Amino acid sequence: MGADLLRPIVLGILISFLWTVPALADDDLSGLGLEELLQVEVASATRRTEPLSRIPAAVTVLTEEDIFRSGATNVPEALQLVPGVHVAQMNTDRWAVGIRGFNGLLSNKHLVLVDGRPVTSPVMTGVQWDNIVPIGQIKRIEVVRGTRTSLWGAESFTGVINIITKTAFESLGGQSVSVGGTRGAGQTVRYGRKTGDDSAFMVYGTAQYLNGDWLSGSNRGQNGHEWSKFQSGLRADWENAFTDALSLQCDLVRSKTEEDGPVGPPPGNRETRSRTDVNGYAQFVWDRATGLDSNLRFRTSFTRDTAMLADLEGGANILDAELTSAMERMGRHYLTWGVGTQYFWDDVHDGDDVDVDLERIYTWTGTGFIRDRITLLPESLYFVAGLKADVLDEKSVELQPTLRLLHTRDEAEYWIAVSRGVRADTRYQRSGTYVVHARGKDYKVEAPDDLKAEKLVSYEAGVRRVLTPDVRFDLSLYVNDYSELLMLELDDATDTATVSNSLKGTAYGLEAVVEWAVSDRLTLKPSASLIYQNIYGLDSGPVGDSMPEEGLGSEMKLQILTKPLKDVGLDIFLGYIDSPDQRHLPAYFSLDAHASWRVSDTLLLELIGRNLSGSNEQFSDLAVGPSVDCRVTWDF
Repeated sequence: MGADLLRPIVLGILISFLWTVPALADDDLSGLGLEELLQVEVASATRRTEPLSRIPAAVTVLTEEDIFRSGATNVPEALQLVPGVHVAQMNTDRWAVGIRGFNGLLSNKHLVLVDGRPVTSPVMTGVQWDNIVPIGQIKRIEVVRGTRTSLWGAESFTGVINIITKTAFESLGGQSVSVGGTRGAGQTVRYGRKTGDDSAFMVYGTAQYLNGDWLSGSNRGQNGHEWSKFQSGLRADWENAFTDALSLQCDLVRSKTEEDGPVGPPPGNRETRSRTDVNGYAQFVWDRATGLDSNLRFRTSFTRDTAMLADLEGGANILDAELTSAMERMGRHYLTWGVGTQYFWDDVHDGDDVDVDLERIYTWTGTGFIRDRITLLPESLYFVAGLKADVLDEKSVELQPTLRLLHTRDEAEYWIAVSRGVRADTRYQRSGTYVVHARGKDYKVEAPDDLKAEKLVSYEAGVRRVLTPDVRFDLSLYVNDYSELLMLELDDATDTATVSNSLKGTAYGLEAVVEWAVSDRLTLKPSASLIYQNIYGLDSGPVGDSMPEEGLGSEMKLQILTKPLKDVGLDIFLGYIDSPDQRHLPAYFSLDAHASWRVSDTLLLELIGRNLSGSNEQFSDLAVGPSVDCRVTWDF
């Protein structure tokens, strides 16, 4: 079936989805505890705290318990649980994380936040995942799949990942977390205390070493590099019981990589290369309640983000501020608005393999959004309209609207949406000169003359409902039409390449999750995500950062959560991973295991096994092999 015929069929399914699915909801579903299952509060999807049952979007919330039961030692390992999110390990400390068909080390199609602060590099995109706060400090992770540019701007092209950490009030007392195993070792110590009836502070420090021995490759003895870091942070919170809440956060991390690899053409000599990066940030948040269901929130931060690619030196400095307001209901209307700005400058220095034009090192952007949820039928039908304006530079202003319809019936929600999104180029794409290896040879990339914003029109639909008192179901469908995507055009005559807006295509996708509480001691969470991408006008796969792959990709996962004894847990994660990958790596099976024993109220023991099914190339020439770690948590 051709793409021209397939598109209207799928769009027709999405448009009729809202009206055909409710027919399944005629049975009496009263007393199923829907409030307990679907009233989890989410902020990332609407820019105001609302229950999941009132959000017309594909949303997954990983709670503190979900993260613990996964055995994750970092954020990417926890994100493996989310359908539609592609996670692959590239090296000891580097991960490729993407959403809905785009992935790579420099994933540039989704936005990653920590407590509302953007952590995606503005120079070349990508996230230094292992430099985020320790996993034990995370309260929940909100993942919104699908374009959210009408709220979060041009960075949230395919979705938003918002990592929300614990407040100082939630981190009182002392805690020690020790990790050791075949991958290396780590130690984190945290201490928090109250400084008054309505104020508290928390400090932490962590040291970690990863040896890279569980990674291997066939490329001339290639293996994962050694990596270590020292990280410390502080958070102070003050809360007035009636109106105000203030928060101050700061963090500093120093990481070092040492890689022993071949230099020059085969056979080459082996050489140890060392690199040290220092990153840090400070953030201040003021949240004032202006009513029972309204607030005014101001957030500002300064971030120092060092370069993380090849032999570039230096880094970027980001100063940003935003003001948002969630207003009281005004009749049928439920209004949210906000304005923000970001000022960015860098001091990146050229390396032997990469040059970056230093003529334009200062960038200012401005944003503003408004969103209204209109009640068409009380407690039944809601219409959402949103619009965000992004001032990307002195010449470019982009409007990004969304229209959404939410229908609640019995104890389920059905939604449908259409949105427009854009994605601006990065400084690295706009003014970098470097060498890429593609199609068996090297090409020198030349800086382009002019680049346009990438564009997306997205059509989505979904349903969330309780099927029985013990079974919950979540389904999302989408069609994404892309145009003017950035890619590298290769010239074999001159062995050069240029970044251009010459790629377009369409993606058709499905994501489904079932949560089945079989008994008090057994819960099953199967999930599936399918995506078919039709990329137009190319004889071979596109070349560039975070490129889509032609054809079908799929991920099938099953999480098995058991409690053999009252204080003992045994959790298994099984996965068939064939996610979109421009490197055309073969599909593989994944097996992770997590055993936990709550010895006492203050002592917790865990045994964590990763990739127990064997070694597999996930997103690089390095095969990720099995590993076993022990984690000991002591509260004092």
